[in-house]
Amino acid sequence: MRAVRRWAPWVLLVLVVAVVAALLSSPRSGEPLSPANNGPDGAQALAEVLRQEGVEVELVAGTAGLDPSSLGPGTTVLLPHTRYLGPDTGPELVADLADLDQLVVLADGTGGVGASLGLDVEESWGAGIPVAADCTAPFAREGDELVGWDVLLAAGSQDRPATTACFPPGAGHNLGGAREGAVLVLEQDETRPRTVLAGIGPTWTNARITEGANAAVALRLLGGSDRLVWVQPQPSDLGLEATGSLWDVLPRTLTPALWVVGAAVLALALWRGRRLGAVVAEPLPAVVRSTETTLSRARLYHQAHDSRHAARAVQSGARRRLAPLLGLPTTVGADRLAEVVSRVGGRPVDEVRRLLLDPGTATDDAALVALVREVHALEDELRRPGRPVGTYPTDYPDPGGSAAQRPGTSPAERTR
Repeated sequence: MRAVRRWAPWVLLVLVVAVVAALLSSPRSGEPLSPANNGPDGAQALAEVLRQEGVEVELVAGTAGLDPSSLGPGTTVLLPHTRYLGPDTGPELVADLADLDQLVVLADGTGGVGASLGLDVEESWGAGIPVAADCTAPFAREGDELVGWDVLLAAGSQDRPATTACFPPGAGHNLGGAREGAVLVLEQDETRPRTVLAGIGPTWTNARITEGANAAVALRLLGGSDRLVWVQPQPSDLGLEATGSLWDVLPRTLTPALWVVGAAVLALALWRGRRLGAVVAEPLPAVVRSTETTLSRARLYHQAHDSRHAARAVQSGARRRLAPLLGLPTTVGADRLAEVVSRVGGRPVDEVRRLLLDPGTATDDAALVALVREVHALEDELRRPGRPVGTYPTDYPDPGGSAAQRPGTSPAERTR
């Protein structure tokens, strides 16, 4: 049993450190619309539902990680944005993916979708109000309503005949021949696969996927193929070196290692701390007299010009001394003490309250001195010879029991 008690805490500490290291080493991402990001702006919820529906979701870092030979029928490719695609690399990528089921590209409102992919498409910020489908695309159903979209897309004259616009800003908006909406569907031709341009990225985030028909539209659009390749664009897609902080280039295992080292340091501190033994009380190197402490505090009050604070200290001390003098417990209420002092001393209650309870009259040093003198005079009156300590006038109810039970009452007073 001694060995168990000795080693059990250390075994438990090792297990806790191992669990924490495993949790911290699991992949996490802070990239918006990433299937590995479980934050409000991530898309982990959508990716997990797609997996549950039987879709193989594959995350690829950068367009350079795409292998066109393995991307053909039965595959959908999703590009969350095109910021890292240039006017040359974008059209080449679209041409290499011509055999896909479809290519889904999210627009972020920067106007780069058309220029990056070589398409005649314009972007503008949408009103953000809920919009209905109002189209016949396979992923749209009558009554579907998107909530939280942010980019309105408009097809130019070059791509307009082969373009279907869904979720327009208003019912019947495209009856005159325009092709504008939160989603544009460009049919397949010899230079590209079926391409869906969507300004509805925010509707797929973990924070908004459950609003309106956001989830239904996303599942129909991305779940139409057996395989979904989710591309996480990288700066290297533009032919530039990725720039970032020092933390970005450090190994991912550094964080768990730091936690393990920190836990080891904490365990060492606890181990060595117990070896120091119990705390030993030592006598003070010098004796400080109470009068010196009182005078020092008084000088501090004087320097701070806090006359009211000093007055409250004087009044509190007077109440603490007067209570046992009059046979009252030290816990007696201030109002009751003032009433007793008034009856015993023959002073009005309001005057006693001012002296014992109200520091407001001590507005400066002169007023403070005057108040202190009055308080001391009141105490002197109650202590003057001829007034037995702990007695009360006959017309005041005895709050402390019989005279024989009150401390300080003489035998002559008990028989009076």
